[in-house]
Amino acid sequence: MTCSKPKILVVDDTPASLKLLSELLRAEDYEVRSAIDGELALESAFDNPPDLVLLDIMMPGIDGFEVCRRLKAHPATRQVPVIFVSTLSDTEEKVQGFQLGAVDYVSKPYQREELLARVRTHLEIERLRNRLEDAVAVRSSQLRLSEQKLRTTLNDYISAHTQLQTLLDTIPDLVWLKDPNGVYLACNLQLERLYGASEAEIVGKTDRDFVSAELADFFRQNDLKAVQAGKVCANEEWLEFADNGYRGVFETLKTPVRDANGNLIGVLGIARDISERRAAQAKIQRHMQLYAALSRCNKAIVQSSGEADLFLRVCQAAVEFGGMKMAWVGLLTADGDALRPCASFGEGAEELPSIDMALTAASDFSRSPTSVALREQRPYWCQDFQNDPLTLPWRPQALRAGWQAAAALPLHQAGAVAGVFVLYAGEVNAFDSDARDLLLEMATDIDIALDNFSRSRAQKQAEAEIERLAFYDPLTGLPNRRLLYDRLHQAVVTNARAASHGAALFIDLDNFKALNDTKGHNQGDLLLVEVARRLEACVREGDTVARLGGDEFVVILNGLNGDAAQASAQTKMVGGKILAAIGRPYLLHGYEHHCSASMGIGLFRDPDTTVEELLKCIDTALYQAKRNGRNGMQFYDPAMQQALEAKAALESDLRRALEENGFVLYYQPQVDQDGRTIGAEVLIRWLHPQRGLVPPAEFIPLAEETGLIVPIGNWVVETACAQLKLWEGRAGLDDLQLAVNVSAPQFRQADFVAQVRRTLERYGLNPGRLKLELTESLVLDDIDDTIVKMQQLRESGVRFSMDDFGTGYSSLYYLTKLPFDQLKIDRSFVHNLGVTQNDAVIIQTIIGMAENLGIESLAEGVESEEQLGFLNAHGCNLYQGFLFGRPLPLEQFQARLQAFAQKRPDDGIHAATAQ
Repeated sequence: MTCSKPKILVVDDTPASLKLLSELLRAEDYEVRSAIDGELALESAFDNPPDLVLLDIMMPGIDGFEVCRRLKAHPATRQVPVIFVSTLSDTEEKVQGFQLGAVDYVSKPYQREELLARVRTHLEIERLRNRLEDAVAVRSSQLRLSEQKLRTTLNDYISAHTQLQTLLDTIPDLVWLKDPNGVYLACNLQLERLYGASEAEIVGKTDRDFVSAELADFFRQNDLKAVQAGKVCANEEWLEFADNGYRGVFETLKTPVRDANGNLIGVLGIARDISERRAAQAKIQRHMQLYAALSRCNKAIVQSSGEADLFLRVCQAAVEFGGMKMAWVGLLTADGDALRPCASFGEGAEELPSIDMALTAASDFSRSPTSVALREQRPYWCQDFQNDPLTLPWRPQALRAGWQAAAALPLHQAGAVAGVFVLYAGEVNAFDSDARDLLLEMATDIDIALDNFSRSRAQKQAEAEIERLAFYDPLTGLPNRRLLYDRLHQAVVTNARAASHGAALFIDLDNFKALNDTKGHNQGDLLLVEVARRLEACVREGDTVARLGGDEFVVILNGLNGDAAQASAQTKMVGGKILAAIGRPYLLHGYEHHCSASMGIGLFRDPDTTVEELLKCIDTALYQAKRNGRNGMQFYDPAMQQALEAKAALESDLRRALEENGFVLYYQPQVDQDGRTIGAEVLIRWLHPQRGLVPPAEFIPLAEETGLIVPIGNWVVETACAQLKLWEGRAGLDDLQLAVNVSAPQFRQADFVAQVRRTLERYGLNPGRLKLELTESLVLDDIDDTIVKMQQLRESGVRFSMDDFGTGYSSLYYLTKLPFDQLKIDRSFVHNLGVTQNDAVIIQTIIGMAENLGIESLAEGVESEEQLGFLNAHGCNLYQGFLFGRPLPLEQFQARLQAFAQKRPDDGIHAATAQ
């Protein structure tokens, strides 16, 4: 007879239960077939009868009871044992099953060990029954033959006995029979090997003759348990073979044997070596535990808020679900010279603080399994902690904690080794290939989690940075304009609700541009940062300091006194403190800088006040503070706004005048010593549609402030050249010169020279008839640029006059380098002739200087004969002033010249005066 795996048919309509039970049996080395319903079960059983059927009761179509009935009715499956495995647990269902021929009944949910024990028992009983039936059949045949042949000879009997003994000896399991008192009656060859004695030496003796009294008593108790139960009883026993010293765990089935009258003959024992199966089961159990730990690890990854929480959960999962003794996670320090435990769980965790985890060459830890894993970036599997040479320094701790094996798995973050995951098992060789794969997968999942945490932190940092850039100034860290608007709105609402005043202080640094221009923007940034710090130090925690932009800051004061006068006093005190703080010296990279600030202040309490209105008010106050001389504070006054609105309206009208040609030129004569008009200075006037003629003093400062002075100045040059062109060929007019005042912004234009040249070329004008008047301050502001532009235009024939000479500081050296044709003596000196001797000396000096330089001198503001006589007597031959004529419109100026030409008096000077 050949041995083969027992065949088991599993019938269940639930796929999950069918799969689970099938895998459980296959793990026990059974050949398993499965059927999802009764029809398939019957078809499979009839075609290839199994050795055992595990049958569910509640199934659609044909239920388990009907399947059992048909199996017992069919010749091929009549003897196949059937075990019901069902959730039905009522006694009636069990009785019904036994009545139909079932051999056993297991209730769901079943206990794994109980189910396997029953399966083994019934398979063994069936196997023995079949063999015994075969033996009985043989014996019956022999008896029949003996009866037929008058009881065959004794040799036939001995032959049959030998065959039976051979059969028993061929069985790989241990088989024996004891009488009711535990005395051996028979045994096979395997039992002889166990005890190291022949059957003849064993029969008639008890277990005490071969094993210790304790073990013999254990065997005897199991024998009596089977007798008392009256059925097969299974138990596990550790047996050590005498012939070769092999020791293994055996599953023993003990069955009471009775004669035909029911009298107890003895106990039949069958023992099968299940050591390999137990090892496989233990392996499966370990893997199941590690699968559970891996599942918990993945759950922890999803639920953990950070690395610390994750590491603790992972260590706890490895111990509570993975069957490990202890687990811990360590992270490398920033310098990489040591490992820092950051989470641990299990037996022996208290040993970690006593271990020096330095990774330097002088440390024992640098040669540990953990350091090898870190250094070589690979897992280290220590299968026997007490014998691994790398674990020698830590074996005492391992003995106390029960560590028999260890695994060190490097952890990575952003592709680099960041730490290690260390696990300790309670048995040697705990990390087979499958266990290693599971633990490596766990370490990989932790790596992914660490990367996710890094990305999450980076995302949060990016979000924080976005918020900072959206609401805070990147240079000073103060709230920016956007956040300022929100804080101002909150301040208005809060102070209105609390019936208190708030205050907004608009602060602008004085002459900040000069620092940037002279020392560079880096120095300017340092100043802004320090100013921000000083402003923050001047206010309370509930107040706000914001940077509006450039060198402008806004301070919001909250919770001031409900009385406006008191609130103003409080604000003034804080404002003074701020100005004093800003005024202290600054040390900017070794350079000492002094700074002041101007401040516009607005109080608020009305809940209807808008942020825009409030900022407008304090901006107006700041403007007034600047006009008052800087380095001071100014509270907002509605009159300021009115003035600004009037100024804004005037600026708008001024721009419209440029577009609609609303300006005209007036001409003030310039005469020589003979009273002959040699030219005129052109002076701009504005013909306002409502206000009429607006003098230059009222709009030129605004034009300079707004930059409109440049297009206005260009218009004057253009109009003067056009007029000169119109005078060509007209008697008494074609030799006139026109003097045009040039402003500093106009002159500093990069294309100023080109503009003048293009205008002259466009009109085909003699350049010598155009004289450009420049002030001393303009000339000396950028002397190099001035020299280049003047020389370029002088080469084209344009003439130059230095206006208001004597009122500023002129270097004689530069004066010799500049191509001036004329010096204009300022009217202030002429006005004081006869009043102060100093002015007379200055005039004489200017006349002498011009004469020595070979250029003309022209006196402005000549209004009396005495002034004219002094100038003429001292060599000044050109004059301009009310004595010769006020500035006149074009038509009147031309009429005056024509009238003068007709009279032609002998005394030119007095004739001119008469005009």
